[in-house]
Amino acid sequence: MNIRITAQTIARFMIVATIAFASVSCASAPYVQKEKGVLKLVSLINEGGVSEVEGLTPTPFALDSETLYLESDVSTFWKNLKAASFEMTDARFVETEPVGPDSYKVFADTFDMKNFFEKYTGKDTSIVSLDTRDGRYYLLLERKVQGYPKVRGLKGPVK
Repeated sequence: MNIRITAQTIARFMIVATIAFASVSCASAPYVQKEKGVLKLVSLINEGGVSEVEGLTPTPFALDSETLYLESDVSTFWKNLKAASFEMTDARFVETEPVGPDSYKVFADTFDMKNFFEKYTGKDTSIVSLDTRDGRYYLLLERKVQGYPKVRGLKGPVK
């Protein structure tokens, strides 16, 4: 049996292997937020409508350096923001990055926050930075629910 391998056969194999590898690696890549979706969420926050979208803010929820474990506490937080006419004025998308081993330090360099990030965030969680008139906000966001990025945490404004 005579097996003859040509340069053309090798090239075809390499192309197929590259496409297959790219398909597999894309499927396992971290989910990263897009500017358009984040700004849509900011509009919802500014309108006070966060509590109207079921499943948008799951518990536990990171709030600045604290963790809210009760749904009633998270609900009260959003209702209080609405009552105070809270607004992220002139919000500008700065960046988004997947959560990594030291991402918890953005919220607080504590054991509790490190534990929160280890237990409740994953490859589909991103930290999004927004600049506003009042300072910088950090949003801990996950895959969309009902057209909006799911909010796992909020910190800010930080000057």
